[in-house]
Amino acid sequence: MNTMRAFSAILLAGPLALTSLAQTQNALDFDGTGDEVTVPNASALIANSAAFSITCWVNPNSTSTPYPNFDAFAGFRDDIGADFYLLQVAPANTLEGRLKNSLGVDHTITYPGLLLNTWQHLALVYDGSQLVLYQNGVQVSSIPATGTIISTTGAFRMGNLVFQNVNFDMNGQLDEVSLWNTALTAQQVDCIAQSGINVATPGLQLYYKMDQGVAGGNNTTITALTDAMGNGDGTFTGFTLTGAGSNFVGGATLGTTINEQICPGGSYTFDGQVLTQPGSYTATYTTGGTCDSIVTLVLGFTTVNTNLIQSGNNLVSQAVGAQYQWLDCGNGYAEIPGATAPTYQYTTSGSYAVEVTQNGCLDTSACVTVSTVGLAEQNAGPVLAVYPDPVENELWVELDAQEANITVLDAAGRVVSAQRAQGRRNRLAADALAPGMYFLRVESDGRLGVVRFVKR
Repeated sequence: MNTMRAFSAILLAGPLALTSLAQTQNALDFDGTGDEVTVPNASALIANSAAFSITCWVNPNSTSTPYPNFDAFAGFRDDIGADFYLLQVAPANTLEGRLKNSLGVDHTITYPGLLLNTWQHLALVYDGSQLVLYQNGVQVSSIPATGTIISTTGAFRMGNLVFQNVNFDMNGQLDEVSLWNTALTAQQVDCIAQSGINVATPGLQLYYKMDQGVAGGNNTTITALTDAMGNGDGTFTGFTLTGAGSNFVGGATLGTTINEQICPGGSYTFDGQVLTQPGSYTATYTTGGTCDSIVTLVLGFTTVNTNLIQSGNNLVSQAVGAQYQWLDCGNGYAEIPGATAPTYQYTTSGSYAVEVTQNGCLDTSACVTVSTVGLAEQNAGPVLAVYPDPVENELWVELDAQEANITVLDAAGRVVSAQRAQGRRNRLAADALAPGMYFLRVESDGRLGVVRFVKR
């Protein structure tokens, strides 16, 4: 029997419009061996534009990238007159951002500050006179640049770029990839790096949130990477789409993150939606600017220990630092007056449980059926004496039998040690035990004895 507690939270106030509820924040994992996403003829979306931009979140996993083992993140590359891309080159912490205009003139930024095995936000912006590179919302490099791209047949690629028939396959994760036919300002880039993108922003042409499927799950029924703008879904090549890699995985953390717990059987209301399972959820709010406000909820379960151990005519709760109320299951779970200690000594046969309040949550154990018939024999079992109690270094166990199995269990019921009796008087080393309560379980010829002792 679980006692439920419901929680709710009002995360944001003011004139914000909720655009999605409790969506998982995923990314797309590329395994470095043929995974890519392509959007055919996407260069038409920026063709003849005086300015354009690419943004993405990237977690590069390649630590050795000598040519031809470069890792492509996103962009266009035909090596003729339609290059605009972000690429990891050698050495591995080097990022290349390039614009090759329709006249075949290269403008290349080489930045030695790429972070390996770390999520970071990148933006490459061309404003008609400069090519500017941003990392985590901060400008890190710029060079003069001119020209336009006039090709309308270039494919926008994610996770691969092709150079002279060589594939620059990415090993890592991509998230929140976007293409614009306008130059993002420094303020807009910083805003996007801090949160998500408002799809109503002028100039946004392609936007891949990667929030599809189940992270690490079986996503083989998903046939395309969804473009939030509706201008061109991406075609998958090479992806397994099941398991921990080459698939949708957990993504970059965007916006504000809150961590909350729910009790067993409880729920959490996340802006109108009732959640009952642990996980990571996001809600997106339109602010009216370039970027949205994203709130990520990391929801977990609070643990309540409802385990019981029977020791003689005692039932012992294994919860530590809790409040207790013993219940009579055979009487409609009625509270037993005064039974509020971790141990309940029953005097009559019946069925009993304990209601435990721990870590702010309340839960109830399973009912345990006990009998007082033969209790004296059960208490004695093969055990004659256990001393000293409390014990410091050595625990002595005296038995009425030559052969027995002796097991020491901790307060959570886990086996700490086990040995075979060596005669009627047995020594157990206790110096390695942590201070606390333990149970000595002795079995011999079908008889069972359980004795509680304390390690000081």
